Amino acid sequence: MADAIVIGGGVIGLLSARELRQRGLDVILLERDRPGRQASWASAGILSICAPGDDSPAAALKHVSAEIYPTLVGQLREEAGIDPEYTWDGHLVPALSEPDGQELRAVVELERRLGLDTELVEGEAVQRVEPAVGRAVVAAQLRPGGQIDNRRLCRALELANRRAAVRMVFGAAATEVIQRGGRVAGVRTLEGDFEAPVVVNAAGSWSGQLRGCEPAMPVIPQRGEILAVEQSAVGLRRVITKPDDPYLVPRADGRLIIGATREYVGYDSSFTAGGLAWLLGEAIGMVPALAEAPVHEIWTGFRPNSADGLPMIGRGAIEGLFFATGHGPSGIAPAPASARLLAALVVGEPPPVPPDAFDPMRFGDQAVSLDPREWGRRGGPRI
Repeated sequence: MADAIVIGGGVIGLLSARELRQRGLDVILLERDRPGRQASWASAGILSICAPGDDSPAAALKHVSAEIYPTLVGQLREEAGIDPEYTWDGHLVPALSEPDGQELRAVVELERRLGLDTELVEGEAVQRVEPAVGRAVVAAQLRPGGQIDNRRLCRALELANRRAAVRMVFGAAATEVIQRGGRVAGVRTLEGDFEAPVVVNAAGSWSGQLRGCEPAMPVIPQRGEILAVEQSAVGLRRVITKPDDPYLVPRADGRLIIGATREYVGYDSSFTAGGLAWLLGEAIGMVPALAEAPVHEIWTGFRPNSADGLPMIGRGAIEGLFFATGHGPSGIAPAPASARLLAALVVGEPPPVPPDAFDPMRFGDQAVSLDPREWGRRGGPRI
């Protein structure tokens, strides 16, 4: 018997297990596959921050996470001997037309008033700050931001948890949260039962399917098609992000991550010709030299999107049940603060951010549609 069980070995589950272990709990982590092989594996590892004057709940998680990441990365180098390749070199947000440039100028002015160190560059100045970008980009915002290699991060967290004596059980698909006497007693899996008085549902896009969880989480999978090309000869330096996608993320090893589509198709992991053509077409439109770049890898992932675009972090309706799920397309950026908030609520510490907006009980008796067709028409929530 353990003190706590964490269901899910993505970045949220791995960080939550580490935080709970650091507070002295005996922790078991259950993962249906291998750690970090689902949405966390598919991610691009983009780290963004909101303007200081943005007091939204999502911004609070990102602000605290941005403060945590440099220390966390240093600790993981010591604990696991793996460098997650964290950088904070800034993001470039492109405009491909004069009207888009005007809208971007308004965004820059607003964010500067809110205290963000950001600027707008136009015309030839765009190529001076990022030579790989083509002339189709008529203006661009330079804003604070960075990236982390999400796969290396998950591997580092796996090893750090192992060395901290977190018991990790792989290939153990959880099927049910066990209850006795009105409180949590453990987790039933295809490999047998595991007992603990605290259970954390961090199962990502599968978190709403686990029997015995109350309330049932309004989480739905959103497929993202993503690819990587070899761009050593291109030399893009900054992360490029667009509000409507795609994003371009240059890695230290010469790969360039290009993503991602947003599709509500259940758990269909297929690649589509249209999706890949859109990604490559948009990327080449911004960085023409990518037309000659060899394709390195293609993959899909399932983002755990919540009904209102905010994650569910905190207590469930059963004593001992907690949730840390529903982070959608931006789970890496707020992950450290999310895990710290979860751990604080489990052990009764002061939370690092106000927790009410993330309360898993916030939907009450409200009927939340999980019809993929309806979500697809809305385009899906974002944080």
